[in-house]
Amino acid sequence: MVHFYRNPLLLLSALVSNALLPAIADANQDVFSLQQPSGAPPPKTLPLRRIEWGQLNFISTTDTHGWLAGHLLQPSYAADWGDYTSFIEHIKETADEKGVDVIVVDDGDQHDGNGLSDATFPTGEVSQKILMMAPIDLMSIGNHELYQCEVTQQTYDMVAPHFDGRYLTSNVEIMLSNGSWVHIGQRSYRFTTKHQGINIMSFGFLFDFKLNCNNSRVSEVEDVVQQAWFQSAIREPGIDMFLVFGHYPIRFWPEMWAIHRAIRAVHKSIPIQYFGGHSHVRDFTVLDSRASALQAGRFLETVGWLSIEGIEPGKSEDSPDYAKPLKYSRRYLDFNPYSLSFHANKTLGPDGTFGTENGKAISKIIDNYRQELNLTYPFGCVPTDYLLEKAKYPGPNSLLSLMEDHVLQNLISDDKTLHGNSRLIFINSGSLRYDMYGGIFTVDSGYIVSPFDNAWLHIPSVPYSIAKKILAKLNALDHIFMELTTPISRTMTVRQQNLGDTFDINVMNSLLSTMSGPDDQEDLKTTGYVTIDDYGMDGDDTPHKPYPLYYLPNAITTEDAFPSDGSEPDRVDVVFLDFMKPFLLDALARIDSSTPMEEWKILEYGGKPVKELIKDYVRGWGTECLKDTR
Repeated sequence: MVHFYRNPLLLLSALVSNALLPAIADANQDVFSLQQPSGAPPPKTLPLRRIEWGQLNFISTTDTHGWLAGHLLQPSYAADWGDYTSFIEHIKETADEKGVDVIVVDDGDQHDGNGLSDATFPTGEVSQKILMMAPIDLMSIGNHELYQCEVTQQTYDMVAPHFDGRYLTSNVEIMLSNGSWVHIGQRSYRFTTKHQGINIMSFGFLFDFKLNCNNSRVSEVEDVVQQAWFQSAIREPGIDMFLVFGHYPIRFWPEMWAIHRAIRAVHKSIPIQYFGGHSHVRDFTVLDSRASALQAGRFLETVGWLSIEGIEPGKSEDSPDYAKPLKYSRRYLDFNPYSLSFHANKTLGPDGTFGTENGKAISKIIDNYRQELNLTYPFGCVPTDYLLEKAKYPGPNSLLSLMEDHVLQNLISDDKTLHGNSRLIFINSGSLRYDMYGGIFTVDSGYIVSPFDNAWLHIPSVPYSIAKKILAKLNALDHIFMELTTPISRTMTVRQQNLGDTFDINVMNSLLSTMSGPDDQEDLKTTGYVTIDDYGMDGDDTPHKPYPLYYLPNAITTEDAFPSDGSEPDRVDVVFLDFMKPFLLDALARIDSSTPMEEWKILEYGGKPVKELIKDYVRGWGTECLKDTR
């Protein structure tokens, strides 16, 4: 996963709007997760903000990461992919009645994060089939479709053909068995909308990703937009609008701006609509008066809605009044049946009109697969919520504290000669994907909290005088995520923000608690997303009070088998996740520059991955909560 707001610089950019701090232009939104007690009823009385229809409308998802069954312990995100299908079908029917157009897009990253996607080999073998049951018009690839060669091949063999030219990978290719390279999907797709007759040229891009498996390659966006095929495509006659969707953050990162510059070099004022993903946030940015970008969050917590007015099909760019500003309206819809049915103008319940035949069938298929994959098998009962960014670390409700104080010391090496050695065990906070909620902890919960099949490495017998300094060095880095991309410092090259190197989390929380919002935020009882984007803070369909947000360190460590008298050991085994190897070696080089990096002896350690250690610990809590479900 990528939670960029764990970095202080991007945390600030994610929380401050132009209106609140005028000195900081182009601020982003918060990244609060909705939190409700397990078993709480759906939010049926919240005052929802209706979607606004336009001439051209979009429904968007991104970074779904297998959450097709919905959030079973979070009612405000408890819709499933069948509900989403019903929603799309109703919206498309309404569009037909209004004589306007709706385009449904998905921006990639459909693997890694939920049992429905991750309990098979290759991952996505079940979830991708379910995903394709929804009437999605356009889809792009994400970096999580490229880590494993088998998943990349699955995407090429199964997913791309299903979309018949509408699965776009403008800068991503796969190597065939004969050694030749072809695009996984199509580079571009041109179409005319059903009712308004808008002639659209579309592209699907991935950010400049470097950790793909060797059967794929990702060309840098800056290079692709200069290639002959792209330059030819943007010069085709009769285009009314460009649609650029894909897997790249829409704020700060340079990829979208490289595309924008290339198109604007040819078309000074043609409408361009961007959709992005990857950074797991809700956001809407304005590039110019006739170009904007929407990002629809993560993990099926959000459905993005965008409407546009003012497109003039067939009108020449040379017309004197061509470049009138477009009118936009955006909404971030909480992913629950009540919210989706409200916007579809349908009713819930056994006799309700919301669930369509296809939607209900998909929901049933999801339930059947969850049983077949044994995702509902319970390991135990979690007594309370253990949270990531929403809980103070260290603290009693911090998932990191739980790992540090109780879970990691249960790691057992495959090498019995190492048992009993004093050791420091390191994990990066990005190895934990999502909060652990109170209630039943199932097979599915294990994939949700930590889906990665990580392995353990160790450096034996490191002088403790050196080892004890590693954590501080790791936490001084910009970031350590489960998926390394490129240094975060590159994000500042787009608009040259100067936000400083430090930010006080107390200042941020104080700011959020005092900022004035829409009138319908008063006296709210639930906490959740409070999105601040380029259009202000009325984009969330469900008004919430913001949940407190806290820093997470890059890494944590557990001391194990230290001398019982409280003294420091002379030497320790340094144990860490395989993903952390380059970061840990860098830390050692900074601590002890006299020892060449290659002299640090790195060996396999063995033992269970993080997700299995968590399961084992949860078993110790017992199964008392299961009595209510029998």
